[in-house]
Amino acid sequence: MSIGCCMKNAAALFISAFLFAVAAGTAAADSVIAETRSVTVGGKTFTVNMVTVDLTDPTLELAPALSAGGIGHDEPFASIVQRENAVAAINGTFFNAYEKNPYTRYPNGILVESGKVIHSGENQTLFLTADKVPDIEWVDLGVAVHVSEGNGTYTVRPWGVNKYYGPGSTDQVVWYTPEFGGWVGFPGGIKVVVTDGRIVRITEDAVPVPEDGYVLFVGHSNNNRTYVLPKLDVGDSVKLELVATGEGDRRLDVESWLAAIGVGPKLVTNGAVDINFSRDGFTDPKITQSSSARSFVGIDGANRLVMGTVGSATIRQLADIAIKLGLKEAMNMDGGASSALYANGRMLTAPGRELSNALVVRKLDRPKVQIELNGRYVPDFKGFIVNDTTVVPIRPFITALNAGFQWDAANRTATLTYGGVTMKLKDGSSTAIVNGKSVKVPVPLQILEDSRMYVPLRFVAETLNAKVEWNQKLYRASVRLP
Repeated sequence: MSIGCCMKNAAALFISAFLFAVAAGTAAADSVIAETRSVTVGGKTFTVNMVTVDLTDPTLELAPALSAGGIGHDEPFASIVQRENAVAAINGTFFNAYEKNPYTRYPNGILVESGKVIHSGENQTLFLTADKVPDIEWVDLGVAVHVSEGNGTYTVRPWGVNKYYGPGSTDQVVWYTPEFGGWVGFPGGIKVVVTDGRIVRITEDAVPVPEDGYVLFVGHSNNNRTYVLPKLDVGDSVKLELVATGEGDRRLDVESWLAAIGVGPKLVTNGAVDINFSRDGFTDPKITQSSSARSFVGIDGANRLVMGTVGSATIRQLADIAIKLGLKEAMNMDGGASSALYANGRMLTAPGRELSNALVVRKLDRPKVQIELNGRYVPDFKGFIVNDTTVVPIRPFITALNAGFQWDAANRTATLTYGGVTMKLKDGSSTAIVNGKSVKVPVPLQILEDSRMYVPLRFVAETLNAKVEWNQKLYRASVRLP
């Protein structure tokens, strides 16, 4: 098929996608269904508040949400819901709720958003793939930090991400991201500041986590002073690798996940009860024996996400309830006073305390377009549709092509050079300059609130001789670059 033909077909699909966006409000309402059911198991009847969500709706976005202060803080559940513009939400993973210091109420489970690790862990984990298919399984998630200088590369393997193991753990090495929410000022260690992929500062002083970078905390143990710190110098390049294994030590592609949250224990696998406290790391009688307020997430036969709460139940009763609800997979969430559920403007279950995190379903202003470049989903970027035209950020193309790029801040103009093609893109302009000639674009080039320049996909594809395919079900634009 010719590029021109491919682009015509893609354009037709873009128009139909736009018409779908007009009815997005109705679609979102149909995609989030809240109800209350009575379920009888073992001769006892339970009242279940539940919300069923169709995550294939492009106006919805699943994500773990932190309190306003970041990792370690807590906040009223209603405030999290409002700030996240959530159409549905449930309380999240366990956290140090009884910690007296209000700044160290750290979560205990895995948290991932758009392929980025917010918190590491080893848990039964609900995750959503780029194909918008949810699953639940045991996941061990961490990171590896590759530091390069000259021809040599040294790999640091942090104990965790956005954690702190206390002043007594002098051998700890921890990776902090902007989601940590402020400064890294823990005593007894060196702070290595990374910005734009390079070490820019090494100090014992408290440092803020850069918005576009990270901080590596290296404890003052003899081991770290001997083997780790000598390998780290200002100017070294740094590359982060996500390291995740699932059941059977299977490697997992976390960078392609849209969202993930680790809690447990597991309740249901393949439609059958699957409770193993030892496997999932639980010994507290409040979990293993007691009846308490419970929250759960699950997956039904149509691969829809189900979130629910029960006023009082044991873990075994909760698993039986999940099966009665028709769930093929299910997992326990934090419970007790943390149990909370919200949908469509109603607080279905109100928590008894402030929360450090939640799992939310955001309602987007416009349908989100996924971007796939050369067969690889691009998690950090998303597009949208304006006046029948799919608009995407230019940055993924620059990265994928290893293209030349210059930014003229005074004139707010970006210049991209690749394969004999030079494009000049000016913020707010309805024309682009391609190899010295003006080319009209269907919607103005624009820099949005995320500080990224957005351009019409068809324009970029035609200019770079790329092929485009549209997946209506996933709302995904797949671009095959030359």
